[in-house]
Amino acid sequence: MTRTCEEDPAFDYVLALLLDAHHSPPMVLPTHRVVVGLGEGGVERLLAGLGELFVVTAVEPSELVERFGSGGSGPGGAGRFGLLTRRGSALLEARRDAFEPLLPRGGDALRRLDVVLLGVVLERLCGLDPATVAAGGRLAYTKSAAEAAELVRSGSGGADVAFLLEPTPVADIVAVARDGDVMPQKSTYFYPKPLTGLVLNPLEW
Repeated sequence: MTRTCEEDPAFDYVLALLLDAHHSPPMVLPTHRVVVGLGEGGVERLLAGLGELFVVTAVEPSELVERFGSGGSGPGGAGRFGLLTRRGSALLEARRDAFEPLLPRGGDALRRLDVVLLGVVLERLCGLDPATVAAGGRLAYTKSAAEAAELVRSGSGGADVAFLLEPTPVADIVAVARDGDVMPQKSTYFYPKPLTGLVLNPLEW
């Protein structure tokens, strides 16, 4: 292939931060989902269909916030979610066999991610297919379980339902990359972030 620009152009390179994913893995925090504009009928349909995909255990909202809040959530990857609505809240534990025929194409590592399971729930029970989610407006994101709970409690901005997630295990991220797949949106919130300006790309005028 013949180049149409200068030899070895700067835009052929990208800044990268390399970390040890095994001995000193980075911290990954969860990003919770808040469904907007579902309406009472939509919430009712969601609650009615949960039993097909999950073992559902009623739990107080405060307990869910504590469990999925800062420092309280489990290691992730087990298909556990917190569900908050104004009609009640629950701990959801995925029935993997029920999800299997509904999962998108991809490697095993991708298909077992919690965020992929939740994508199935959003499409099947909330009517939010990937195109609708990508268009924006129907799904909000927050790093705070307490904020998600308050948005649903108050109905602020049309919030009707919140799904609280556990963090994605670093080992799962590595496995997805090894399979050649791409992590879903809002599934890899690494913390802390590298300091801005720590590495600079020299500019030539």
